[in-house]
Amino acid sequence: MKSPAKRFLPILLSLALVPAAHGVTVSPVLQSREGMVTAANPLAAEAGAEILEQGGNAVDAAIAVSLALGVVEPYASGLGGEGYLVAVMADGRETAIDFRSTAPALATYENLAKAGKLRDLRYTPKAFCVAGVPAGIGKALTMGSLPLEKLAAPAIRLAEDGFVVNETFSAVTMDRWEVLYENAPEFLNDGMPWSAGETFRNPALAHTLKRMAAGGVRVFYEGELANSLDRFMRQNGGWTRKSDLEAYRALVREPVKGHYRGYELSVPGSPVGGPRILATLNILEHFNLGLMGWDDPLAIHLMQEAMILTALDQRRWMGDPETNQYIPETGFISKQYARERTLLINLARASDPSLWHSHRVGDPGPYQDAETEYVDVVLEARRRASVEGELTDVPPSTTHFSVVDKKGNAVAWTQTVSSFFGTGHQVDGYFLNNELGNFKAQRVEGSPINLEPGRRPRTTIAPMIVKKDGQVRWVLGSPGAGRIGSTLVEILVNLIDFEMNLEAAIRTPKFTGYDAYREIQLEDEFPQKTVELLETMGHVVTEYDHPDLYFGGPNAISIAADGLLTGVGSIRRNGGAAAPGDAGE
Repeated sequence: MKSPAKRFLPILLSLALVPAAHGVTVSPVLQSREGMVTAANPLAAEAGAEILEQGGNAVDAAIAVSLALGVVEPYASGLGGEGYLVAVMADGRETAIDFRSTAPALATYENLAKAGKLRDLRYTPKAFCVAGVPAGIGKALTMGSLPLEKLAAPAIRLAEDGFVVNETFSAVTMDRWEVLYENAPEFLNDGMPWSAGETFRNPALAHTLKRMAAGGVRVFYEGELANSLDRFMRQNGGWTRKSDLEAYRALVREPVKGHYRGYELSVPGSPVGGPRILATLNILEHFNLGLMGWDDPLAIHLMQEAMILTALDQRRWMGDPETNQYIPETGFISKQYARERTLLINLARASDPSLWHSHRVGDPGPYQDAETEYVDVVLEARRRASVEGELTDVPPSTTHFSVVDKKGNAVAWTQTVSSFFGTGHQVDGYFLNNELGNFKAQRVEGSPINLEPGRRPRTTIAPMIVKKDGQVRWVLGSPGAGRIGSTLVEILVNLIDFEMNLEAAIRTPKFTGYDAYREIQLEDEFPQKTVELLETMGHVVTEYDHPDLYFGGPNAISIAADGLLTGVGSIRRNGGAAAPGDAGE
């Protein structure tokens, strides 16, 4: 097997540190003791570091990054989007903020039947769900120390003065050119996609951000901005109304906790992907992966099979706990349930994709009771539930960023507009999400993601904070749709089982493990004999160039025992790390 220590050497010490404006340092990989921000665009990371330099804490910096990303990555997130964050504060407080979007009151199956098929509405205003990013920022402000006006300043400056378009911005704009040309031609460069090196400005968004900075986030839901969105929807056949905006609230929750080989994970709960991460690690804990390696076909096989099992369960059982009476999340992340699921893994043979949804969906319900033992459940031979899977692919949109300040406050924040550019429609400079497509196209009895007004759709995002012996060790997350779960599990296994450093864990080639893909999709730096053995085990293998944006773009931070912070920006998405002052060790 090829050694990651030789093939993916850290470039940390060889990177030239780039002093940015406002007294911060920006680099793809960076070390500092004064705080750290990593984001999918270096300009957004710089915005967060600027706030740290001004005395803001990690939450302050995270808000600045969120707003800046809406400017420099408008295709992946923004005010018209949604998300989830997990924060661990230096004083021991842990918080999760759910600012997922909600279906508007007019989004019913009766109205959908009149409008057409759900997939045909993807790039229309009807696909918009009530945005949560502004409300999420409003909740986060209570943990910060600086006013919104100051936190929005970097984003306003980027929108007004403009910034140089990078390769990712250009490629995504090119890929979505037809949608943009039809729905938001004002975004394009005289009708053409933006090219790397050109300067992009968004004065309409700058004006919107100024309104919010002056009047607070509720102006998005109750003031001039709400009126503007309501007017757009009525004129263009959308379903969202000002009453939907007025009713929206971001929710403060407790992070869901799990443990893997002595590490404690704090993740967001259902309806997002945190519980699936924990359930997958619970299964993998039964195998000594540390005796293998990142490119060992047996390790890949075990991880693939575990991730398929948890994806099936997530699809069947997880949904919005506010609008579903029964979400067996406790059972799903139970160690006993993981033992039952482990029994289904054949060490020598891949499971048959044609039987996944009919024969391999589990039932975590009995494990809601912490006293339940898997032996009793298996011996009773309970009938397993089945589900109709929707095997549709989704784009590698979304964005994630991580922040740690010098006091040890940490924030993992993921936000999205669903597809790149969402519906493709702009209002007041921001794009509208198309999260409605994450509901069932038709009502399915018992499905937790049937379309209902006010319901939050399910998604795979999973920002997380990992602790060891009570101290924060890693802050991470990733975009990548159906690949988010597999990418994050693989990074954690690389860090914990294979003892890689953070940069190596992120750079090492990735593969998918998700029930929407009937094959293993992997980056082409795996050894050929690994691929061959996987195929003899019954896996169908599809290879991608390494590194490929398809597998996400993790932005992560590690914290050493002596407090040294290492930030790694996404190598698959032109990401960067930024720190206050003249960083570097």
